[in-house]
Parts: sequence; structure tokens; C-alpha cells
Amino acid sequence: MATCRALTCDTPASDHLYPMTDETHRYYVRSPDGRMITGFDRPAAARAVALEYGDGAVMVDTAAQAYYPVAEEVVGGDLLHTGVAGWNAGRSDPARDLIEAIRKGHPAVVHAFLKKGSDPNSRDANGGAALHWAAARGHAEITRLLLDAGADPAATDGDGSTPRQIAENKGKAKVAALLG
Repeated sequence: MATCRALTCDTPASDHLYPMTDETHRYYVRSPDGRMITGFDRPAAARAVALEYGDGAVMVDTAAQAYYPVAEEVVGGDLLHTGVAGWNAGRSDPARDLIEAIRKGHPAVVHAFLKKGSDPNSRDANGGAALHWAAARGHAEITRLLLDAGADPAATDGDGSTPRQIAENKGKAKVAALLG
């Protein structure tokens, strides 16, 4: 897999798992209010920006190895591990990474993979869309991120269920309301 930036890369575009754009970075920092997310190539730069934002800012490593921190949140002036560990992200495909991020349940991690170029309509091997995963887990903020990124609320899974039906069946009323 290529590990270079789009503007300085000699690797053919077909060798990249993520679409190479100016937004393709390894590290992302999400502002405390969740409105801004910015990519960085170097961890020191991402760390500095997260610390400058202050409490509630999250630094995400979108290529964290298994068992290493994916997300660190600023608390009391320090970056602390959020409890979300890596799964060798960036070594498979963007759809798997987005769905795994949703399964981890941390909005900043999902936001980072969307910013990196994951398709909000990504599907798992059984036909479940990213929005199905968010609905099943009752993640309202992640559902909103996916919808804002263009996820199709009418998508059906392998059983013909929509994300709203999944949310309703699992008693996730807030998410079902978001899905209309």
C-alpha cells in the first residue's frame, strides 16, 4: 500500500486504497465541537493542533496498528487514549475501515474516515450499509455524520431492511427519528 501524499506521490493511483486527494492524510484532528476536522501527515503537527484546541479535541490515527490507540482525546491539557484500539486500518479497504470505525462507536474516528474518503454508503460483506451499522448500534451522532456525508437512508441490507427499520426493531428511537 502506498503511504504518500497525492501531490508528492510516485505510486500509481490504482495502488492506493483511498482516493488520493488533498484530504488524504494519516492523522486527523477533530475540534471539540465536532464541526471541524483537519488532516495532517505528521503526528507531531496533529498533536500540537489537538492540544491547542484544548479539552474535547480528538486526534485520530487512521492507520493505527492493531492494539494501538486510534483516538486520543485532550483532557486537562494531555492527550489520553479513548479506549478505541486499531484494527490495522488502512491495510484493507476504505469500506471495511468505515464500518469498523462505526462498530468502535467513536464519532471522531468515523468523521476522520469520512474526511479521508471512505464512501458513506460503504457496505459489509453481507450487504449491510454503514448506516445500518450506525442505526443498529443507536449511534445518533454517527448517523448524522453519515447522512450529512450523503449516506442513503433508504438503502436496504441483504434482508431488505432499511436503517430506520433496523433502528426501530432495536428500540433506537432517536436514531429512527433521524432517519425519518
